[in-house]
Amino acid sequence: SGINAEYGTSEGGAPATEKKLGSYWKSVEDNNGDNGAKQRSRTKSSLGVTDSGSEEEASDTDGKANSLYVPSSIRYSMHIQHMQRKQSKSQLAWDRKARRNIAFGGYNLEDRSENHMCSKLYHTKRKVLSLKDYHDEARAMRDIEKFLAQPVVLFKVHHTLWEDIVEEMICKLCSDKPELNLNVSAAMNSIISNEADYVLPECIQGITETPHGPVTEQSFIVVIGTTDTVQENQVVMCLLEQPFNFGKMAEEIRFICIVLCPHKTKQTKSAIQVARTYATLLADDRLRHNLLNTHSPEEFAHEFELECTRIHKEHERREKITNLSIKSKQDGKRNQWVPGKDMFNDLKKRLHFYPSDYIKDVRDCISIQKIISTTLFLYFSLLLPGISMGVLDSKYTNERIDAKKVVIAQAFSGILWGLFGGQPLMVIMTTIPIVIYTKIVYTISLNWDENGDFFYTFYMMVGLSNAFFLVIYAVSGASKIMAYCSRSTEEIVGMFVSTAFIYDSVQYIIHEFDTMFCFPDEMVNITKRAAEEVVECDPNKPLVSLIVVLITVYVGVQIFNFKYSPYLNADKRVLVADYALVVAVAVGTFVGSYIFRKVELNKFTVDQTKVLFAIEEFKSPTGVSVLAAIGLGFMMSILFFMETNISGSIVGNPANKLEKGTSFHLDLLVTGVINAILSVFCLPWVHGGLPHSPLHVRALADIEEHVENGHLTEKVVYVRETRLTTLFSHILIGLSVMLIPEPIDMIPEAVFYGLFIFLAITALGEFQMWERFVLIFTEQTLYPPFHYVRRVPQKIIHCFTLLQLLQLGLLCLVSFGGSAYLKMFFPFVIILLMPIREKVLPTLISERHLSALDGEH
Repeated sequence: SGINAEYGTSEGGAPATEKKLGSYWKSVEDNNGDNGAKQRSRTKSSLGVTDSGSEEEASDTDGKANSLYVPSSIRYSMHIQHMQRKQSKSQLAWDRKARRNIAFGGYNLEDRSENHMCSKLYHTKRKVLSLKDYHDEARAMRDIEKFLAQPVVLFKVHHTLWEDIVEEMICKLCSDKPELNLNVSAAMNSIISNEADYVLPECIQGITETPHGPVTEQSFIVVIGTTDTVQENQVVMCLLEQPFNFGKMAEEIRFICIVLCPHKTKQTKSAIQVARTYATLLADDRLRHNLLNTHSPEEFAHEFELECTRIHKEHERREKITNLSIKSKQDGKRNQWVPGKDMFNDLKKRLHFYPSDYIKDVRDCISIQKIISTTLFLYFSLLLPGISMGVLDSKYTNERIDAKKVVIAQAFSGILWGLFGGQPLMVIMTTIPIVIYTKIVYTISLNWDENGDFFYTFYMMVGLSNAFFLVIYAVSGASKIMAYCSRSTEEIVGMFVSTAFIYDSVQYIIHEFDTMFCFPDEMVNITKRAAEEVVECDPNKPLVSLIVVLITVYVGVQIFNFKYSPYLNADKRVLVADYALVVAVAVGTFVGSYIFRKVELNKFTVDQTKVLFAIEEFKSPTGVSVLAAIGLGFMMSILFFMETNISGSIVGNPANKLEKGTSFHLDLLVTGVINAILSVFCLPWVHGGLPHSPLHVRALADIEEHVENGHLTEKVVYVRETRLTTLFSHILIGLSVMLIPEPIDMIPEAVFYGLFIFLAITALGEFQMWERFVLIFTEQTLYPPFHYVRRVPQKIIHCFTLLQLLQLGLLCLVSFGGSAYLKMFFPFVIILLMPIREKVLPTLISERHLSALDGEH
């Protein structure tokens, strides 16, 4: 209908149609001569259009004339013809492009009697090549150094046609190296197939192993051409301004490398070997990321020089390690356990990177923007949950630990962690398990003093015992047992934390309705009892609280998912998504404090008379209380050990491609020292937190998105390993102490719990366990192409998922239900997950299927 509307009908539209088609065929004849006239005749005959431009008369059952139908290929060809005349292309070039584009439009200009037959056959041959080893194949480095001696780089190209890109690259080579006397036409014919212009005869791409199976790397392509017009290998690099669609398996190309080689050459100098050298370079995500951030061809070439330097250093490091290994074998020495050896190795490794933690990732605008957005993300995601934890602590300890103490502890520990922590990307914080243990400590302390005055003394003893055991774990290298902690265990613990956030928020809503909600007819009886007892009933309050929670979650999730929308460009979408949490808190506060200002929502309260950082008055402990404190400290140290190491393991996930590695032993030492200081001042304890730690990494990461077989895959390209976000965010949290209670008390409690749900939902997407849980309710034909879907039967997948859910249920049962004394054994349940995975699951599921379901990240 759109085509008919544009070209008119047989009654009134024939003149317009004749005018438009006439101008088009006139241009065809001008460019093609007699062939253009014949082409016009054949096409009009097939369309039913006479030479005068009128269509054949045809009537339907109602007696109305049919509309003239012009194929979309004709309109598309007219547009291409108009653009080509502007560009003043040669007659041969125009003919090649017109034929290709009309063929793409589905209209064949050739007169063939057998329309159901294919016009040509396309032969495809694929071969897997190994990456180039620059250390063993010396020729590879010489090829790169030769290119760097006189680099030919085409920078930020805007063309949208493959032929134009190739032609400009070849012309760039001719202009930069006029001594070659290169035949442009012959060079282009060697790169672009003469039989089908849009087919690349020979090229190399990368293959990436992902959790969903092997995926073709669609950001670069190395095109090979062989021609006798060159006497030695020639290389041209091109960076496109926007991703270019080459067709299937190459839909997002940003880097193009053309390798021209003579037909007759040595095997080591052959076209395939040279192309393999540059394909191996471009296969490095880090190098591609650096090249995208360059601003000139000179910077582009300089990044290649830096890569060569890195390769040489890597070669020297390999030789050094090899020599040390040979020397160690000759000496016959075995690795002996030395107390503190692993911890000092971590310290030595981190000191090497310490200066770069501050200065490396502040050199470009994108990194600065990432640091600012991540700082605000950490600020709100730690401050608001911290205040909520403080409200719970205040309720469980009779206001001996309140929200202000939690904020002070978070700021103090975060600054120390940013300065001395082994893995600065890991976030340490007060979590729900710590709140539960604090409640246990307070409950047990009442056995020695019913008024709770012994709590501070008992709290300090438990905290110092916990810190002592953590230091012992760090010195002894106990973190090595985390080698038995598989992905399954990590995801169960991570899912438990998300479940705890949601559970706590749901409990808040239920409590609001239980205490405040009532129907109108019940308010009469409440009014009669009001004179005798204080009875609160305000049905608006729980309803508004629920609305604020839902609005906070909805706004946060929608903005977080904005990066997947088609609006704006990729950089702006990511920029908007980075501030999802900030906007969600602002909108929730606006709705709760302004729109519903007549409804008095709950706000947190603190004791303003308490002195900050005051050492509390301690009482003389008894022998039994000391033993009880040591026992509690030991059990709590297991919780801190597991949570901190699991957080560090998830942060150090190989998929995150961190360059500076992990430091489990140093992390435990710093955690122990920090908690010892907090215990003396009776401030809340801290350890590695989920889901904040992986979300912190993701906020600092550059992520590539690829669509293959209809499934969106994400891949981390680069993570900014900096201490600045941790330091800046906790400095802001420290300054926020002066804002308590005003004006932070403007934020309703409902916003805090909405934030809990938001953090839980955004973290679920990182867990494969959640993906498999969704598959239980998904039609089998709609399963995404995950690697385990192809390698494991459906029944086994669901069985493994249900076993994980049982383990998650056990954690929730111990943590959320039962007495306080039962909750003390929560850390042992976490440790129990490792032997269950190593000893029990292999008896139920074959090792081959387990490796596919629970392999490396």
